[in-house]
Amino acid sequence: MKLILTVDTEADDQWETDASLTTTNLEHVPRFQALCERFEFPPTYLCTHEVITSAVFNKTLRRPARAGRAEIGAHLHPWSTPPFDAAWDDGGRGRTYPSELPEDLLHAKLASLTEVLGDRLGHQPTSYRAGRWGFSTAQVTALCKLGYTVDCSVTPPVSWAGDLGLRNGGPDFTRAPLAPYSLSRHDVCRSGSSKLLEVPVTIVHTSSLMRRWRRLRRWFRHHRRAWPARAGDRLFRLAPQWFRPSPQMSAQRLIAVYETANALGVPAVEMILHSSELMPGGPPYDRTSAAVDDLFQRLEITFSHLSARGVEGMTLAEFARPRSATGRAKSLRAIESYIARS
Repeated sequence: MKLILTVDTEADDQWETDASLTTTNLEHVPRFQALCERFEFPPTYLCTHEVITSAVFNKTLRRPARAGRAEIGAHLHPWSTPPFDAAWDDGGRGRTYPSELPEDLLHAKLASLTEVLGDRLGHQPTSYRAGRWGFSTAQVTALCKLGYTVDCSVTPPVSWAGDLGLRNGGPDFTRAPLAPYSLSRHDVCRSGSSKLLEVPVTIVHTSSLMRRWRRLRRWFRHHRRAWPARAGDRLFRLAPQWFRPSPQMSAQRLIAVYETANALGVPAVEMILHSSELMPGGPPYDRTSAAVDDLFQRLEITFSHLSARGVEGMTLAEFARPRSATGRAKSLRAIESYIARS
């Protein structure tokens, strides 16, 4: 089993649509980097335009990447990436999904982001994540042309269709595989012939009840905001569990996500967190130093468990190096087999 740590490295508190583009949180990245280095789990920092052009980019991010202890990839926030178009980049009205953008503007923003990151790194970036999970087939085509080899924007079995961007809802990833797959140019939830590898965020049902009953999963997805679903979730954890150290995810719950993914036969688990979560007052839910200390304690317990289980840390680029189609197919069959017999 491999561990891929992905960090959405972006401006402070991007949960607020009118938040400024300050990057104070980057000063707190070295503490996280030191923890990763202690366990030999190299992180992948997926960086937005304002982070790449920050005065502290070299000191906090480029230095560990140059030493081979981290990777730096691209993270597209349309509202902070030139060229700007007032019809699409007015952040005060809502945060635009990249999947909403007209193709010419999308391609221009991706090219701009790739160019500035390549200039700062001295080489072509190869890893990518869409802002707000707003991935689309248009991005598959553009990323392949720009030389990217791996994306990590897909969140199975989660749909963002009910979460508005600037004008529309986000993508629906409920049909996407749990294991890595070569992306189709026509449907980001299906494998295909593109040269872009998809490494989905690890999100699984740790409840055997939910893994066993497809109808129950469908019912919960459609009624998750109703009180019976919310009550059932509190009692039995009906919701899919993210491999993300958010405040409600104890170390034990994070470990349960890993153990479930391991039992499913997934070749890699992918954790996601945000750089602003490493700073007190960064996100709306970690307002104190004590909350950040708790985050680091949960990460340390989780990393210790993974290390004891023999898990190997890899960056996205390392994982995306040529792998056999036979191995990927075997992983998918293992998942299908496990769900069938659960």
